[in-house]
Amino acid sequence: MLARVSVRLGIVFGLLVFFTAALSYFSQGRLINQLLLEGLRQEVYRELSLSRHMLETRPAGWDALSASDLWADRTGRILDLRVTLITPDGRVAGDSYIPLSNLGSVENHLGRPEVQAALKTGYGQHIRYSRTVGENMLYMAVPIGRPRPYGVLRFAKPVRDIGTLETEVRKSMEAGLFWALLFSLLAGLITAVILARPLRRLAEAAEKRVHGDFSGLIPVHRNDEIGKLARGINYLSEEITRHRRQEEWYQAVFSGIREAIIVTNASGEIILVNPVASRLFRIESSIRSSRPLRTLSDRGLQELLEGVHEKRSTLLKEEVTLATAKGTRIMQISSMPVMKGSRPEGTVFVFNDITRLRNLERIRRDFVSSVSHELRTPLTSIKGYTETLLEGAMHDPEHAAAFLQIILKESEQLTALVNDVLDLSSIESGKIQYTFAPVDLRTLIDRNVELLMPAIGKKQMRIERNYQPDVAEVFGDAGYLDIVVRNLLDNAVKYADDLNGRIRISLFRSGDEVTMEIDDNGIGIAQTDLNRIFERFYRVDKARSRRLGGTGLGLAIVKHIVLAHKGHVGVRSRINQGSTFSVTLPAVRA
Repeated sequence: MLARVSVRLGIVFGLLVFFTAALSYFSQGRLINQLLLEGLRQEVYRELSLSRHMLETRPAGWDALSASDLWADRTGRILDLRVTLITPDGRVAGDSYIPLSNLGSVENHLGRPEVQAALKTGYGQHIRYSRTVGENMLYMAVPIGRPRPYGVLRFAKPVRDIGTLETEVRKSMEAGLFWALLFSLLAGLITAVILARPLRRLAEAAEKRVHGDFSGLIPVHRNDEIGKLARGINYLSEEITRHRRQEEWYQAVFSGIREAIIVTNASGEIILVNPVASRLFRIESSIRSSRPLRTLSDRGLQELLEGVHEKRSTLLKEEVTLATAKGTRIMQISSMPVMKGSRPEGTVFVFNDITRLRNLERIRRDFVSSVSHELRTPLTSIKGYTETLLEGAMHDPEHAAAFLQIILKESEQLTALVNDVLDLSSIESGKIQYTFAPVDLRTLIDRNVELLMPAIGKKQMRIERNYQPDVAEVFGDAGYLDIVVRNLLDNAVKYADDLNGRIRISLFRSGDEVTMEIDDNGIGIAQTDLNRIFERFYRVDKARSRRLGGTGLGLAIVKHIVLAHKGHVGVRSRINQGSTFSVTLPAVRA
């Protein structure tokens, strides 16, 4: 049984050897062609040598073309060859294939290869296509006449005769090989059927497993090599199924972890990453290939992982700032070595993104600091003037009134600050329920301009309104959009030029959006401050802002309201040339 497959394979190899021998046998056709061609050369050369011997002495009367052409015609008919007589200067004196009347128009033959060779060496031959005959010809030529040649005798025979002989030989060969070929094919077919039956079952089972179907086992009823192969495939299928279940379970657990995880092997190469780490650090997620640490885009992360690998150290909630696909992030990193006995097999790194937490802590600190600072100034002023009044200034009507006016103004500033803080807190917390409806921005702008007319008239400012004709309404909450317009107009009035103040209000539509621009010719904003102008409590000119009653929260409120309306707000400004604030909101579709 063990030798059965070997025997079958031996039969197959025998068939391969047979066909190889048959192909080699057929390749002998070229040799046959050469042998036939050589036989033709010898035959023509014998006839040519005999004719040359007969023409050693120039026959009398050959000065006339008729005599030499007649000899060529007779010799050609007898020998079944093309016979040509050529003078030493290349003129054709006779040709068995060309009538006497046409000899004068035949081109000079002195340049023919066989003629040249015959005159130089005493013998020449060449195979080429003849335009006169219309087929390939074998040309053989010798000089005639002694001691000085008086011409060249050339014999030519069609090469097709060789092909005819070769065809006959091949027919006899093919007839002999036909039955051997038929028997070989029959034997090969029977052998293939016998060999293919068990192999086909193995191939079908292997194909199913290639496409992920590991169900069912291959029946094994033999103990030869094919039986062993079938048992091996069954065992591998069971192992692969078991490993795939484990891998799916691990992958599900691994993918469900919110932290980024990177696993390295003992050589310091990355062998495993979870989807979070793959997206965050742009690492190809694969569990079947390793990648060197230099593939990491962040140099700091690469050095950190290399340091842990080289020093065999352990990290415990170490905070680092890394460049990731989400930008610069603050990560808290912990590592754990993977041990096999006492030998380290790699390291597991866990990355916890604490950027939001740290940002919230910073915002909270900044907010507390800013609010405390904003409250301290008016409270200090109120406390100071109140103490002054209690110490006796209250009995001085002139000073008491001035002090009370200052206390009132600082109280109003405190009230405005507290209201803005509460408004901003409500907006940021998402507790506000916006009532969206079509809103005409022209009405909001005109109403707020009228409210600010006392301040505008006091500074003798010019108001320019440029509304696009039939500008569309926007979709939003009228009350909160009124806060946006009021804050932007109030800032423009406060910071416009005191001597030649001018405010230009533009309203136009662009596609499915409506844009409002409020432009002033005030002090402007430096480029370094433009990115922070919408932050809470951020002021470009703190002293002037407090003097004018600003809380530092107006633009932050504007930004959050516009974002809640799915719009965007921006600013363009140059120092001492003014600022342009723009608000773009979705237009109401007609």
